[in-house]
Amino acid sequence: MNAETPVKINVCVEGSDDWLFGDLRRGFQRAKVKGVQVIASETPIQDADAWTFIRTDEAVASPDMRRSVVCIHDLYEHDDMYKPGQIRWRAAQAGGLVLCHPEQRRILQEAGIDLSGKAVLERPLGALHQFTVRNSAPRDSVRVGWVGREHPRKRTAWFAEAMKYLSARKTDVAALVIGKDLEPLCARIRSDGGVCKHFDRTHTDIHAYPALYQTLDCLVITSSTEAGPLPLFEALATGLPVVSTAVGWAPELAARAPEFVLLADDPNGIAAHLETIYDRRHDFFDARFEIASVVEAYRLDEWFVDVLELCARLARAWPS
Repeated sequence: MNAETPVKINVCVEGSDDWLFGDLRRGFQRAKVKGVQVIASETPIQDADAWTFIRTDEAVASPDMRRSVVCIHDLYEHDDMYKPGQIRWRAAQAGGLVLCHPEQRRILQEAGIDLSGKAVLERPLGALHQFTVRNSAPRDSVRVGWVGREHPRKRTAWFAEAMKYLSARKTDVAALVIGKDLEPLCARIRSDGGVCKHFDRTHTDIHAYPALYQTLDCLVITSSTEAGPLPLFEALATGLPVVSTAVGWAPELAARAPEFVLLADDPNGIAAHLETIYDRRHDFFDARFEIASVVEAYRLDEWFVDVLELCARLARAWPS
């Protein structure tokens, strides 16, 4: 490889239609880094100069771990998954690791992975630049958003319970849910007497999300574990207050801006915060640029570039 030859980086992820990892794959393909050629595939291309594995466990197929960057997107630490022979064991051999939450460093170290000799990128993914500060003042009704998919860790029932409470106490309240397999959630909200509009991820591309966020007054996160989550950053970048359980970056951002990131331990706590937002929605709209400033340093567009530049450094350090 000479200085004028583009570094060929292979971005690997199986199941490119997956709503999250597929979006990340396409984001890498759109990213522009001088001297870098990005090739995306479901399995590794043998003659690449470096590889990025979006899913941690898929690094097992890497042709050369010294020139491989492995991304970790969760806080899972059960079943000794990073131990030799387990599903994520090759993370210990990676030349580079991408961590999206500081707690991942502890998890890896407790798994016996020495990070001192690795290239480590540690930062939240953030929101795409397409998520801009909202410009429409609140309406008479209040729209409460929830973004994600049906999964036990997401605790959609908590959102339904909070909306039931809020709808019983306030008029003109509606839920707007965006994501995958959320028909049962919307049906439950309606059966409780609430209003719910569903945007199915199957028919709603990520690039439609910013306009949907613009119509909200706030976002709710009910997860039991997250390393992000992305909707936290997307909502704040839009200038929306967020009601969240203490997952991922929510506690850190709440410590910086407790008036905009409101933490709750249960559905009742979520509902109480929603009632406050209902009453003060015009104040939150007036503070929208201040809200967005909380996450202005974190943008997903730059994350793609940072990861690719890390890959390029490994390719040059360990030429094939």
